[in-house]
Amino acid sequence: MTPRTFSVVIADDHPVIQLAVKSTLSAAPDLHVCATCSSGKELSAALATHRPDLIVTDFTMGRSEGNDDGLRLMQRLRQSSPATPVVVFTMLTNGGLLTRIRETGVAAIVGKNEDPAVLRQICLDALAGHRQRLSPAIAGLMASAGARADGVASPLSPREIEVVRMFAAGSTVTAIAAYLHRSLATVATQKRSAMRKLNITSNADLVAYARDHGLA
Repeated sequence: MTPRTFSVVIADDHPVIQLAVKSTLSAAPDLHVCATCSSGKELSAALATHRPDLIVTDFTMGRSEGNDDGLRLMQRLRQSSPATPVVVFTMLTNGGLLTRIRETGVAAIVGKNEDPAVLRQICLDALAGHRQRLSPAIAGLMASAGARADGVASPLSPREIEVVRMFAAGSTVTAIAAYLHRSLATVATQKRSAMRKLNITSNADLVAYARDHGLA
C-alpha cells in the first residue's frame, strides 16, 4: 500500500521564512507543501482551493481590509477549517499572548528560533492527532511568564491584547477600530483599560512595554 501524503499550506509574510519552512517540511516524505501564502487573505483563498491536511502559519502578518492576522486569524481558521490542525510558527515571546493563542484551539505553537527538526516533528504529531503541543522554547517562555497549563495568562483580555499589539506596531486608534470593526470609543476604552492594568501612563511606555514583552 502506498503511504499517504499529507498536504500542507504555509503562511508567512517573509519569503525567506516561507522557503525555509517549505524546505524543512519537504524533508519528510509524507508531507507535501501545496501552497505558500503571504497574508491572511491569501491563506483563506489557498484553504478554499487546496483543502489541506495541515496549516502552518505565522501569527503576525500584514494587516489590511480582508487580511486578518493575530487572534482574529486564529479564530477565523478554527471557524472555517475546524477539522484542520493549525501549527503557529512565531517569534512571539509574550507568555500571556501565547496562552491566548493556545486557547483558540490550535494544534501546536513552535518558535522560529528552534531547530527546524522541531517544527517538522510537531507537524507530524499534529497530523497524527496528538494532543496540543508546545515546542520546548515556547513551553519555556510560557512557564517563565507564569502561563501554566491551567490557563493563567496575561492580565489583558484578548481584545486588549490585539489593541495593544496593533498600536505598538504603528496603527492609530482610528485605524485599529476600522480594522477590528469596533467603534472608536470602544477601542479607545480598551487601550485605556490595558494601560491601567499595566500601570502605564504614556503611549511611549505602552509601545515600549509591548516590544519588551514580545507583543510587537
